[in-house]
Amino acid sequence: MGKNTGLGKGLRALFPDDAVVPSQEDEVLEVDVEKLVFYVRTNNVRPNPKQPRKSFDRVKLEELGASIKEHGILQPLVVKPETKGYTIIAGERRWRAANMIGLKEVPVIVKDLPPEEVLEIAIIENVQRENLNSIEEALAFEALMENFNLTQGEIGIRIGKSRTAIANTLRLLKLPQSIQELLAQEKITSGHARAILILEDPEKMEVFASEIIEKGMSVREAENCIKKMQSEGLVKPLQQKKETNNGYIAEIQEALERKFETKVHLSNRGKKGKLEFVYSSLEELDRLLERLGYEKEN
Repeated sequence: MGKNTGLGKGLRALFPDDAVVPSQEDEVLEVDVEKLVFYVRTNNVRPNPKQPRKSFDRVKLEELGASIKEHGILQPLVVKPETKGYTIIAGERRWRAANMIGLKEVPVIVKDLPPEEVLEIAIIENVQRENLNSIEEALAFEALMENFNLTQGEIGIRIGKSRTAIANTLRLLKLPQSIQELLAQEKITSGHARAILILEDPEKMEVFASEIIEKGMSVREAENCIKKMQSEGLVKPLQQKKETNNGYIAEIQEALERKFETKVHLSNRGKKGKLEFVYSSLEELDRLLERLGYEKEN
């Protein structure tokens, strides 16, 4: 594919040097570069070493490759320009499948973002769009908390999950490494893993995980086995948390964060309290005011 000569030297300067742009006979008056799709050489694109997905199912990649052969890549990759080539922000599965079938060029949207924003987008895109295993998902949440100081509630807002779901997934990182590997390999499920966590002792956890696999236990069977051990005094029963005012406040705060898509601080002292909405720009403030039904006076 040859380079398009109808765009003019000024506009051409905005495009990647090796980009192939669809032909354009009419004069281009206005272009949103961040929405343009370019075609770049597949071997000029490389994966992001910090992305959360570590394993790729070969069979599923082959299926995706077959689909690409028939229909092409329907959704462009999002990439960041580097000194040499591009780093993938979103779309590594598509790139890997394209490589498998020998595709010479892939469609991309180029975004020149700071490294920390690349990482955040890569993590969130993977959690939202790809079938990460439970441990990869937990590590992704942990990375968002450590690298961007996000709370569990803020992560939930970004990916459309409840704070409780985020917390339950993060708990899986308390498992011994050997059991995390079993979970990543799908030899046990996250339901099994949550049952195993009740045992608390790492050695007991590993023994019970092996028993689950050997006996082919369902999650329900594993839970019943734990309950039996608790009734026999072999396992310490979990302390039931009493429903407190703090829990009620946390639920309200989480619901408000989901509704208004922003951080909310809700504190309570006796019959009094304080409700605060947090925004980081005037644009966010305008959006928040609109959702609150505030109308500016003319």
